[in-house]
Amino acid sequence: MKSGLGVVLAAAVLTACGGGEGSQTGQSTPNTSSEAPPATAQQPERTAFDPPKVFEKTSAKFPSQTFFHRDRKLATLHDGYIYSVKANELNAFDGLTARPLWSVPGQISTGTEPLGKPPHVHQDKVYAAFSGSEPAKGTTPAHPKIEVVAVDVKSGEKDWSATIDIDLKGATSTMGGEVAVVGASDSSVVVTYFDDSTNVGLTYVIDRNTHQVRWSKDQFLAGEVDSGMVVGNGGKPFIGEPRTLTGLAETDGAEKWSTPLGGYGTTLMPISPKLVASNRKVYSSGDYQFDILDVTTGKALYSLATDVPSMLSYNVACFYDQVSIIVCDGNSERTFAFEATNVGPNTLWEIKDGPDRVAPTITAAYHGLVYGKGANDPVALDAKTGKDAPDAPGVSPDMVDKYLAVDKGATYKPVK
Repeated sequence: MKSGLGVVLAAAVLTACGGGEGSQTGQSTPNTSSEAPPATAQQPERTAFDPPKVFEKTSAKFPSQTFFHRDRKLATLHDGYIYSVKANELNAFDGLTARPLWSVPGQISTGTEPLGKPPHVHQDKVYAAFSGSEPAKGTTPAHPKIEVVAVDVKSGEKDWSATIDIDLKGATSTMGGEVAVVGASDSSVVVTYFDDSTNVGLTYVIDRNTHQVRWSKDQFLAGEVDSGMVVGNGGKPFIGEPRTLTGLAETDGAEKWSTPLGGYGTTLMPISPKLVASNRKVYSSGDYQFDILDVTTGKALYSLATDVPSMLSYNVACFYDQVSIIVCDGNSERTFAFEATNVGPNTLWEIKDGPDRVAPTITAAYHGLVYGKGANDPVALDAKTGKDAPDAPGVSPDMVDKYLAVDKGATYKPVK
């Protein structure tokens, strides 16, 4: 039975990581962003709330497959704008109105279905990757190829692009490889390629200055780039093959640390600067293991082992509020939090299901507030205390910032 590394490296929480946009103000103070374009009939003036406490649904109607294709997530929220990949196009939309802002097509031949992950925003650029092929020519057969583009987030002008020929090491490809921009730093863009039909997992580190591949690694799928480290799953992506959780130097790919995992890989979630969370099934026992790790050393700062029946699973999802707090959802039956700079055996606060309180299902966190689903309705919590916030948010967003919230393909504007 195959175990796709592309499956275990979920991208769902990419939007829950990053260094933050600034200090928390401590109250919701509406203000007009200097970054927002002037208001027009098509572009209403945006109002920021930091953090937003209450949302109201917009009337925006986005094109199909802007946010999802089947169960594949395709979009990223940044400063109230939506950036989305569709086949071989990177598109930007106004989040309040769904007005198209710009579109950047890729140059390689792709299929009709998207085989990528949501674009990644770093500083003033948005990065996207497309999976395609080099057509057959003469006696040379067609072969997989990926393209990475770097685009200015505001103007939509392409800054640079790079194409990479995929070496399948003799395997026969169906041209159905999945590509993802894992992350970016001041010097690098990290991209992965996974082909389930051939059990191929590859990572490429592209130099942001030369736009060339600085190094690549076979049988390694990155899940995070941070603090000079590229962290990911090592080994052949196949159940029963020896697997590792490994940290490689961003500069040259040299191995800095490695932890044996047995015959299963792990799901990695970037959660805050210098920290990554790991969810995995233990191959030898069938237990579920959750860890929060220091990316520079691989050391587990917090660990949770859970014994569940063989047909069930136990997953922990963590969310960083982009200021100081990490909040984790333990299978929707336990909610717990840490200070990002003080992760250890003791939690900052914890909620367990009981007669007096229900552990909420957490969906997002932002600047001191945690959003999720309570006993019956959407709920917001104080990230530092775990107490219910005075105002019900009206929605349980899966993406949120000071200008906008997104839930199930609909957008919501903050009103308080």
